[in-house]
Formats: sequence, C-alpha cells, structure tokens
Amino acid sequence: MTIIERVLVLQGIDLFSNVTTQELSFIAAIAEEIAVEAGTILYRENDAPDGLYVVISGAVVGNRNGVAIDRIGPNGSFGIWALFDDQPRLTSAEAVEASRLLFVPREEFYEVLADHMDIVQGIFKQLVRRMRGLAAAAEK
Repeated sequence: MTIIERVLVLQGIDLFSNVTTQELSFIAAIAEEIAVEAGTILYRENDAPDGLYVVISGAVVGNRNGVAIDRIGPNGSFGIWALFDDQPRLTSAEAVEASRLLFVPREEFYEVLADHMDIVQGIFKQLVRRMRGLAAAAEK
C-alpha cells in the first residue's frame, strides 16, 4: 500500500477524525501492512499492548475469556487503547478469515506524536468529544 492508501484507511478511524490528511501521513508512514491466515492469533489476553490494528480485508474476532465479543471487518479497527494504556490487553484477537491488516506500532506512534503536536491536539479533541458524548448519554 502507498502512504496515500494508508492515510485513506486511517481516516476511517474515529480517533483520527480531527487529524488532518497531512498529519495522518506521518502516522501512515510508520503503519505496516500485515497479511495473516485464518486462525492467526494477533495477541492474547494479558499480552503487553503493542499497537493499533485496522482491518483492510478479511475479519478478526475479539475474544474475552474464550467468548467472542466482537467481529471486526473491513475498515474496522481494534486495539486503539493499546496506543495509550500500559495495562495488559483485556481481550485476544484472532483472524477468522485470511486478512490484510494495517498495524500502527505503539513505540513509533509515540515518536511521531513527539514531533507533531498538531496530531496530539487532534486526538485530544476527539477524545474530549467522545467523553462529552458519553456524559450526555448517561444523563438521559
């Protein structure tokens, strides 16, 4: 995938909705395309957080205690909180179909953020917007 194609994929992630295309190109530059076969375990519960995944094609299932809790298909993302939280993973993730994924590694993500404060501001704006939405929903 080209960087432009990676930017287009990343634009579909809610977390990056306030990050400009130009800023996303820096994240796209560190994103890795991964091809996996059905049955591949991407991570397990209690693994250290390593980064964010986006499904380009195929499907991944999130499991907790052996129970499927989510199926993520094309344009879906998972592992977002692994970018920010040092705590072990709460779920496992397994490809249930041959899949192409875009992976944003946590360490490289922090290096990009250190050099591009505008990205940090865009992410914070979206996180605040999400928290306000949750607070408003709880008041109903």
